[in-house]
Amino acid sequence: KKDVELTFPDGQTHDFVVLDSVGREVYRWGEGRMFTQSVQNRTIDGGETMRITERAELDLAPGSYVAVAKLRSTNFPVQERVTFEVH
Repeated sequence: KKDVELTFPDGQTHDFVVLDSVGREVYRWGEGRMFTQSVQNRTIDGGETMRITERAELDLAPGSYVAVAKLRSTNFPVQERVTFEVH
């Protein structure tokens, strides 16, 4: 119900990582991308939802993986993980 002000250390507000079955990183969305170096603040109004959508075409070998989504806010960091299988 209250507004939330998110603080980011630079222009990268989020990242997505894919880990293989032993925890090795096989993909990172932010790798090789350029981001501003200035601190950012973003306000989310009470009841508002922040949605981030990205696409990646990966050539993964069959097996189990974990996708990790990270909100890179310094004051409200959030991380969500989901497992998936490639057949």
